[in-house]
Amino acid sequence: MATGDVGELVTYARAELLARIRGAKQRVWLASPFLSKPVAEQIAAAAEDASAGERRLLTALVASSVQVRALDPGALEVLFDCDFELCSVPNLHAKLSLIDMSWGLVGSGNLTNAGLGGEGSANVELGVALNTEQIATATELFARWWDGADPIGAGLIAEYAALPRLKRALGQPGDYGTPVEVGLPQSLEKILAEDELTALGRGYWVKSNYQRHDDQAWWKRGWISDWRQAPYVIGDLIVLYLSAKDGGPAICPAVVKVTEPSQFAPEWIAEHGDPEAAKQWPYRTMIEVVGEVPIESGVKLEEFGLSGQSVQSGYCSISRPQFEEALRAMGI
Repeated sequence: MATGDVGELVTYARAELLARIRGAKQRVWLASPFLSKPVAEQIAAAAEDASAGERRLLTALVASSVQVRALDPGALEVLFDCDFELCSVPNLHAKLSLIDMSWGLVGSGNLTNAGLGGEGSANVELGVALNTEQIATATELFARWWDGADPIGAGLIAEYAALPRLKRALGQPGDYGTPVEVGLPQSLEKILAEDELTALGRGYWVKSNYQRHDDQAWWKRGWISDWRQAPYVIGDLIVLYLSAKDGGPAICPAVVKVTEPSQFAPEWIAEHGDPEAAKQWPYRTMIEVVGEVPIESGVKLEEFGLSGQSVQSGYCSISRPQFEEALRAMGI
């Protein structure tokens, strides 16, 4: 996350949001006028793993939104049953997530499959991860909205659920223009549902890296580097391991997919990273993130049958069952 005046730009935050909720210790505050039931179920499941006692959803309980299921009363019921306090501000349009005092996101995306980049259903969205000062300001704003909002209880949810359903006009003849290709990465859910032949056709790896204390989510830059040409091929999946060297956490916080194979590119690495690093690790592999958790929620190698010795050469091959065990341990 950025720590200056301007935060990190984010397109889709489903994995990050759920991971942050899962690790929440004090509070989960969410604001979104629209909410879908599948997303509510994911939020509830993540919240059940958290120790945060203060759970709030601020939404806009408007009949027209409910009737087209932009705001699904079934989703409100899921969160209500998961001990979320629910309140309504009918003219709410803000989309805001605040987890403890350590993470915040504001943007265009609602808490829906389309807003969070569900596979096969994605709006063009953009948000920004908030820095410390912005989190404090957003917290004050949320608290002010909440104080003026009206509570939503089980009876009100049932009342709105009984309203007649209406068809949505979106996607009907009369829409103008060509939708933007959003280029969503293949989800881990789809990867884990692959047939056996496809699964066995992939390579699975654990790659050792040094933690960058100045940029803790450096893997989002879209590439990794090695000291020699690595054997990864397009479509391979790599569990990233931050070693204990120089005070590193010795955990695995992310999974990436190879989009271009390893090639010698020291000048490119020097231009896009650290010139000194280009001398030590001159082979570049292009990647995309398919799953991640906050640093503090990463898992040890031992949790899926490895040790630091396993990756002394920089990377090691693992089996599909080991890969799946790593995902289960990471909770993604």
